[in-house]
Amino acid sequence: MEGYKEPEGINEQEVVNVLDSKGIEDPEVKALLEKYVDQCQAESNAEAKSDPENPEASNRANIKAQIKIAILLSKTEKYKTEAKESFEDAYNAASQNESTHDLAEQIDSLISELDA
Repeated sequence: MEGYKEPEGINEQEVVNVLDSKGIEDPEVKALLEKYVDQCQAESNAEAKSDPENPEASNRANIKAQIKIAILLSKTEKYKTEAKESFEDAYNAASQNESTHDLAEQIDSLISELDA
């Protein structure tokens, strides 16, 4: 899962721990997870804006944000199924465009690791 760092200002391990201990329905956990997702999306938007001339930049950035969220879920004990579904959604998006086939390959590898 190299190449994907956790969002700035949010401790990924803390999110994983509370997801496993309290579950996603807990309001505190839900708020923390939403903050994590929002930060991933903000980083995605910033990445896309850094290359406004490239129409594929936004698509790549959004797929990378999906990957980060799926990686987070894959680190939990309770949400492996949701992680796999998130990886598969990201894979489907990445495999639709030649400029993101490298991301599709990375996602395929991450799915294989999750299945191992």
